[in-house]
Amino acid sequence: EVLEEELEDLSDMKKAMQVLDKESFDYSRYGEVFAECMIAGNIVEPGGSVRGDRLGLCVFEAASVENVQGVVEILHQMMRRKPFLRARYDTVVGKLQLFFSSYTEQARSNLASAVGLMMTRAMLTPSVLKELNSDSEGYSLDYMTAVIQEFLKENEHNTTKLMNLLRAAGMDMASIVNLMPSKSRSPEELSKYFEKLGLSSLVEENERRVRQLKVTDVRNGVTEQLQEGVPSEQVSRWVDATCADKAVSDIDRVAAVWNGILDTVDMDRKAQQNRVALLTALTVHASLLYLTCKNGKDEVVLLVQIQNVVSSDMELLKVGVFLDIVYVLYVKDVFSEETVLRWFRRGTTLVKGSAASSNIIREQMQPFVNWLESAEEMTPEEAAASGSARPSAPPAASESKPEAP
Repeated sequence: EVLEEELEDLSDMKKAMQVLDKESFDYSRYGEVFAECMIAGNIVEPGGSVRGDRLGLCVFEAASVENVQGVVEILHQMMRRKPFLRARYDTVVGKLQLFFSSYTEQARSNLASAVGLMMTRAMLTPSVLKELNSDSEGYSLDYMTAVIQEFLKENEHNTTKLMNLLRAAGMDMASIVNLMPSKSRSPEELSKYFEKLGLSSLVEENERRVRQLKVTDVRNGVTEQLQEGVPSEQVSRWVDATCADKAVSDIDRVAAVWNGILDTVDMDRKAQQNRVALLTALTVHASLLYLTCKNGKDEVVLLVQIQNVVSSDMELLKVGVFLDIVYVLYVKDVFSEETVLRWFRRGTTLVKGSAASSNIIREQMQPFVNWLESAEEMTPEEAAASGSARPSAPPAASESKPEAP
């Protein structure tokens, strides 16, 4: 009640701070009430309604974005003096987000702007956004979009910061899809919605998620069919048809098949056991990889996929699994000499792992590459005469390693 009386006729922000920063105000006890008054204009009742008349100096009643910014600045300054208020802000915003239908469009829009500003200033815990629920009117989706727009505006449209915020909130594009009204709830409709609002960065992010879902479907399908013993030719036909139907790119198609095979292998054992299990699986399913790699570009994509997996596992890296895999797939005609040499000469950049891992792999591959280069210089007649069209074992393989299956 004292707070209402003090703020009722104030419009000057400096005076507001002088009034609010008084020792007589017990913010540890009434911090939540303070936040409710500054945001909603008065105490918020259990059903979401705001008690009595609203204060003119509050987020809900703000007549412009500048006024919203002024109230947020007051809340920010008070939180800097009393850090425990952040938890009170979380509680109040979480409560208000449950009752959108009780508020006007202006109040919802102002609240979204305030929350976007508060997120930028770390005044709220990101997980408060996860408390949003879908509704038939689309209030939650409009609100979340407005929060995102304000956050992007405050952060120079830095999409990376936005995605970090959403991850910290435990949200992704799937969560935003779930905020849509049930009749239009789909990734495709979400892209259209963002596109109408000019949020191209979110359209791209949503399309990336849709693409990943398609790739995951192909990957899981490959794993299931291989575990059921479906022949490679049949799996390959299914992959080609599914990828054509879902418009999956060749790069994603190769990656999906590789990871689908990898998912059939139990890799939770010791390094040498994992090595043997992996090489055994690749020997068995080499024909599928052969059918998947339709040209040199596909072969390079597969090589990079293998490199990423091995580089991210130090134990596999140490036992030289990359060379073993390349050798097995080379013998099985999945990789050509030209592909291996092209990959080695251009020094493929890793998606995962470090430069050090890449250097280790290149060192392990050097003897094999040397052999390929020497064979490359021979004429077909010389190669046939020497009987060295393909090595009988990886040139760099250690004698202590078990032979590749």
